[in-house]
Amino acid sequence: MATNQSDPVARVYAVALYETSRDKGIIGDVQQGIAVLMEAWSDKTFRNFFTSPRIPRATKIRGMEAALLGKVPQEVLNFVKILIAKGREPQFDNICASFHVYRDQAENRVHAWIEAGSPFEQAEIEAMKKQLSVVSGGKEVVMHYEHKPELLGGAKVRLGDRSVDNTLRTKLIHLAQSMA
Repeated sequence: MATNQSDPVARVYAVALYETSRDKGIIGDVQQGIAVLMEAWSDKTFRNFFTSPRIPRATKIRGMEAALLGKVPQEVLNFVKILIAKGREPQFDNICASFHVYRDQAENRVHAWIEAGSPFEQAEIEAMKKQLSVVSGGKEVVMHYEHKPELLGGAKVRLGDRSVDNTLRTKLIHLAQSMA
């Protein structure tokens, strides 16, 4: 199920949740609580219960309290109750995705995805991280590194909406296309 982080309703709820948790100094705890809920969201039975318009809101709230009390911060449980009360449960995954995006923006952080055809040493990863930080305007870079031998060598790098594919596999494909 794809999320839509540009959903304006999701952004409003995400900003409210982030700012509330920031003001209370519990951003990390709230993010962990959201992670618990997102794991449950992947279960179809949970998702169907949570999003069904046929289940009365009071029943959903009681069910969520029973399932989540003591497992997530009270602020996350309150957030879930508000979503249910306002009928916004189907947008839960969009709100969570927006929360992560907004947190990254507020904390001057960006994510980079690297797929490499040959293993990178830790020093190479750190050097790439520094380079990407410069490219991103000095933001903290969170690296998502994956070794993919099928790329044959080189690397693919995606940082925000920018990407560079310098893999041997892609170069060979382009060479074959130009020869054809």
